[in-house]
Amino acid sequence: MSDTSGAAARRDGAGLIFAGGCPRSGLTVLRRLIEPHRHVHCGPDTGLPPSIAMQWQNFARELGPLHARDFDLGAEDMRQSMAELLTGMISAPLDTPGVEVLVEKTSLNVAAFDPLGRLLPQARFIHVVRDGRDVANSLLARDWRDPQGRPFLHVSDPGAALKYWTDLTGIGLAAERSLAGRICRVRYEDLVTRPKATMTTLMTFLGFKFEPAQLHFATRRIELHGLEHDSVPLINQPLTRRRAGAGSALDGQVTAATRQRLTELGYGPQATAGKRRRNGWR
Repeated sequence: MSDTSGAAARRDGAGLIFAGGCPRSGLTVLRRLIEPHRHVHCGPDTGLPPSIAMQWQNFARELGPLHARDFDLGAEDMRQSMAELLTGMISAPLDTPGVEVLVEKTSLNVAAFDPLGRLLPQARFIHVVRDGRDVANSLLARDWRDPQGRPFLHVSDPGAALKYWTDLTGIGLAAERSLAGRICRVRYEDLVTRPKATMTTLMTFLGFKFEPAQLHFATRRIELHGLEHDSVPLINQPLTRRRAGAGSALDGQVTAATRQRLTELGYGPQATAGKRRRNGWR
């Protein structure tokens, strides 16, 4: 492949994987299991993909026709320019010898999977999901605040936390339909209970074989950025199932819409902590 064709492929998203899911769904756990692979780089969140993809989408919808008419700036010209901006800002690890795929794991990528798929037609996607009651339980333990210092509603109100999960998983499921063949769903619960089988399937999707080193991430130090610090020190511990079912106390606050989403994703009524222990859960 010539330098020119290689640049064009990079600009179209070749070698780029965008992972996303509702915050607190297990994306940092996913990073820990991917990063040890010799040919894959999965770094910290950058926050860039959803911001740039949504800006491009808004521009194309609201200003694109005017620019095409008055400045001869066509839709494809603008797509290529914005794609080159995004890939130029995040794809440096692909220049590292041996690295063939870059996984960018900003959680809110999920909100922009569809525009990212159109902006970068060769990019692929990982949709990470987790039981919404456990996600809400984890969100409610966060101290995330808006620029005025007020706690966000989805980390201070149980109903808002459950709705936040329901809305984001809904966007992710819509993207699974629009990006069929380019997107793989991964469940947090499968990562912590069946890590080898789950990662073998995921690595096949990425075009590689599973490597045993991927299960020994706890001894491998990584640089954490931003909200990843909320996972310290758990992120450097071996995988555990203890946090699956931690949100059982919220089951009574689940609305019909959230219950439907839980069912759609294969999550039934949660067991109590005592029942989990009787069934042999750690």
